[in-house]
Amino acid sequence: MICPRCLAEVTTVKKTIKSFKVIRFRKCPKCNYKWITEEKPASGRELAEYVKRFEEDGEDYGVRK
Repeated sequence: MICPRCLAEVTTVKKTIKSFKVIRFRKCPKCNYKWITEEKPASGRELAEYVKRFEEDGEDYGVRK
């Protein structure tokens, strides 16, 4: 993931908390900026739009039907 402060392309994950959402604590070794990212499952209309886009690309991207 790119650092949002200095745009360095190499960053580290210091801690990951996995539950319904995945929370990651990240740090940039270049500028020492720390931030949190969150992954959550797509659902409803948002998920349908992603699946439609993936199907149009002809790639499955690991999406199970």
